[in-house]
Amino acid sequence: LVSAMGPPGGGRNQITPRLMRHFNFLCLEDFNNATLELIFETITTWYFDSNKFPPDLIRMGSTLVAATLDTYRTAMKELLPTPSKSHYVFNLRDFSRVIQGCLMVQPSEAFGKEELVRLWVHESLRVFGDRLTEDADREWFLGHCKLMVTEHFDFDFNEVFGHLAADPAAPEMDYASIRRLFFGEYMSDEDENKPYEEVKDQEALMHRMNECLADFNSNSRKPMSLVMFMFAIEHVSRICRVLKMPGGNALLVGVGGSGRQSNTILATHIAGYSLFQITIAKNYGTVEWREDLKTVLRAAGTGTTDMVFLFSDNQIKSQAMVEDINNMLNSGEVPNIFPADERAGICEAVRPFAKAEFGKAANDMTPTEMYAYFVGRIRAHLHIVLAFSPIGDAFRERLRLFPSLINCCAIDWFTAWPSDALQAVASKFLADIKLDDEAVRAKLVTTCQTFHEDARALGEKFQHELGRITYVTPTSYLELILVFKEALAKQREKVNGSIKRYQNGLEQIAMATTAVNFMQNELTEKQPVLAQAQKDTAALMEMVQAKLPGVEKKQKEVGADAAVAQKEADACGAVADDVKKDLAAAIPALEAAVKALDTIKPSDIQEVKKLAKPPYGVKLVCEAVCVMMGLKPVKVPDPDDPTKKIWDFWPTSQKMMGEATFIAALKEYDKDNMDEGRIAEIRKTYMTNEKFTPEAAKKASSAAFGMCSWVYAMETYERIAKVVAPKRAALAEAEASLAVTMGILNGKKAELKAVEDDLQGLQDKFDEAVRYGKELQDDVELCGLKLERATQLIGGLGGEKTRWEQFVQDLGVTFSNLTGDVMVSAGVMAYLGPFTSKFRGMLLDQWVALCKDSQIPASAAPTLSSTLGEPVKIRGWNVDGLPVDGFSVDNGIIVFSARRWPLMIDPQGQANRWIRKMEAQKDVAITTMKDINMLRALENCVRIGKPLLIEDVEEAIEPALEPILQRAVYKQGNRLLITIGDGEVDYDDNFQLYMTSKMPNPHYLPEVCIKVTIINFTVTMAGLEDQLL
Repeated sequence: LVSAMGPPGGGRNQITPRLMRHFNFLCLEDFNNATLELIFETITTWYFDSNKFPPDLIRMGSTLVAATLDTYRTAMKELLPTPSKSHYVFNLRDFSRVIQGCLMVQPSEAFGKEELVRLWVHESLRVFGDRLTEDADREWFLGHCKLMVTEHFDFDFNEVFGHLAADPAAPEMDYASIRRLFFGEYMSDEDENKPYEEVKDQEALMHRMNECLADFNSNSRKPMSLVMFMFAIEHVSRICRVLKMPGGNALLVGVGGSGRQSNTILATHIAGYSLFQITIAKNYGTVEWREDLKTVLRAAGTGTTDMVFLFSDNQIKSQAMVEDINNMLNSGEVPNIFPADERAGICEAVRPFAKAEFGKAANDMTPTEMYAYFVGRIRAHLHIVLAFSPIGDAFRERLRLFPSLINCCAIDWFTAWPSDALQAVASKFLADIKLDDEAVRAKLVTTCQTFHEDARALGEKFQHELGRITYVTPTSYLELILVFKEALAKQREKVNGSIKRYQNGLEQIAMATTAVNFMQNELTEKQPVLAQAQKDTAALMEMVQAKLPGVEKKQKEVGADAAVAQKEADACGAVADDVKKDLAAAIPALEAAVKALDTIKPSDIQEVKKLAKPPYGVKLVCEAVCVMMGLKPVKVPDPDDPTKKIWDFWPTSQKMMGEATFIAALKEYDKDNMDEGRIAEIRKTYMTNEKFTPEAAKKASSAAFGMCSWVYAMETYERIAKVVAPKRAALAEAEASLAVTMGILNGKKAELKAVEDDLQGLQDKFDEAVRYGKELQDDVELCGLKLERATQLIGGLGGEKTRWEQFVQDLGVTFSNLTGDVMVSAGVMAYLGPFTSKFRGMLLDQWVALCKDSQIPASAAPTLSSTLGEPVKIRGWNVDGLPVDGFSVDNGIIVFSARRWPLMIDPQGQANRWIRKMEAQKDVAITTMKDINMLRALENCVRIGKPLLIEDVEEAIEPALEPILQRAVYKQGNRLLITIGDGEVDYDDNFQLYMTSKMPNPHYLPEVCIKVTIINFTVTMAGLEDQLL
């Protein structure tokens, strides 16, 4: 068994002789100065020489080591650990970090001896100075650096660092000036081989950081609203320096809300690394923790980019988690975290990297060697950043139990924001507020800073007198500014709306007065016009009455003639109908014949034409067509007696059918002028022949059917036409007579129309005159009515006008005073929630006096209820159980006006009863932190927008509530989502969270204070008197 331990002391306990007797002791003394100089001079000389630095810089390597050794020994002697400075512990790792930081620089023409001196001071400040907690220690260390520069480097400190002086006239450089010393690689846009160089241009540095922040926000689902003032940039630069070093780890110590995590996230983005943070859920335990660690170790050991593991102390659920972190810091792994099968997979995943580094030799590496190579990659590529709070004994205890938290980390102590940081943040956020006087903006910035410092001093007094602890954090300062902006905009809109309403009323009164004068003039002008219009109307009426008898007489004459013409038209129409009726009988047969002709094809005609001996039916039909067409037969030899000749229509028929226009001639036959002899022959010879029918012809030939149908149609049409002809003649005679009658009638109608048009013109003028007169009459009556009402309105509002003018004037003063009133109210909401009424009153009076002294427009005695309170709503709260005293009313306003969810210190249960009754109509859900179904109730309330009351909250808040407390809502498509535990939940804007605690004097750490609005509902004696009275 081989064991190792540090010497007793500094938190390390003695071991008993009973245990010591089992071991053989080997005591290792610290390296002496000569050994340390030999080691580190060899390293620095090799680095400067191999990178071809100038000879004068190579010779300064020994000076660099000597100054670092002197600083290391002096720090161990002067900066001793105490209970409040338990991290004032130094070892050789700190020595090596200074040298390592100096060796990150690359040779360049701009890098000379003075630059090397500044680099050494910068690295010494980062290793030794950043962990210092008090200004006295920082000033001592700065004095030591000045001494080292003078004794070892033989330079005048003020000359080398003079360009950093905030006040060039100051005789000595102070710590505020040396804060402007920056070295980093973040100014370069290159992806690789970025130079580690001094940043002298402060404006360019700030611009670069803002660019990086904007780039991060544009690519992140959780953008950060940060102000990159110089104090924040200092910490980002320090974290970037640590991340640049292989295996660099950082311990960021500061109260919650000081920017530890946001600065780390931004620094990780600047470095181009991947960030990992665990997500704490209700049932998060050792198994989930180990799985997260496996994810981190695999990503660092087998990934292509460095990994940053950000871990805060409010995520610690057991000491075993810190022990695992301690192991990772010290050795790069957690012992036995990977089972055998997972180790085999890791070895295969890391083998390509080993081949790239060792070549073919990687093929011969054993699993143990490959896993050791994996661990080596973790140590080089995993950067652990711890965000711890120094509040309480837990921090000191963890440093004592787990020394790697100090030994293996670069410590950065986040102090309270200096005055320049406070002013920079206020200037940035208040820049877009509209103010009448720009001088007020500068005073507001100073007032914000003063409020913050006053609240911090009041917290110390609160703790000293009452034993109650409250914290004033940078988040409180941001809350002050943001609440001020939001409340000021809301109150300005409210007051401005009231001003506009009264101004609108005054405008209406002024308009009514103007309208009365106008209507009086208008009424006077319209009276003569109305009288003249009535006279014109009477004259037009007389003209109409005069012409009306003649028009009526003319109408009677035209009416009688029209009756006669109508009778003739009726008789003519009857004749025409009779003719059409007779023709209707022949038309269908004619159309059928034409249709039958359309069915005859040229091939059918040719077929019939070529017959030498046509059938009887075909021959008979063709003879009839020849007769209708007026064609004569020819003599041909008699088939029975060739010596004789007979008349035959067949040759004629063949010739007729041979004509190209044969069918067209049949269709265009003049049916209205048919020869009577031909029709008589048809009726005598063919129509009496029982074999001359379309049906018989159809059996012989389709062409014969069409021609036979045509002959029948012509005979029918001719027969009907004889009957219709006399009727047509009578119709033509009637139509001629009717045309004469209608001509006479139309003439008389034209005369009548001219008379009627003349009369209608007069009638139209008369109607227009009547309408115009009525309009004038209506206008006169309406004008008189308006005049009467306006006179009544002006008389009734005569007193209101004066009162409204005073209201507008008073509201204008109120609008101007909103700047100071809202600033005081924002200070109450941001800082004074945890305080009792006595302490609130003390600071409130002080702040009001400050606003008046600073000439910030404000009321004589502004209060939270008078500035932001709504009387109707406050009365409703009182009905629901909120005490009526001013302290409780202010608490109620803070509950609904603050930007963070309220956590009410309520030992008497007044706030609890008020919330229960007020939200009863919305079916408020009630649970506790210890309820196993708390997260389920939370998810349901968030999803449906129902209020949730969490009772009996103790000093620690469930980590799973973190997204809710931070309002980490994000939009995905048209949905608002929030992550609770391991899942996404739809977020309803109507959701409301209330938390109450029965603890009379809880100690909420800054990590809790920055997430909620703590409101003290404890009943004080003065408050109880107010309630009873």
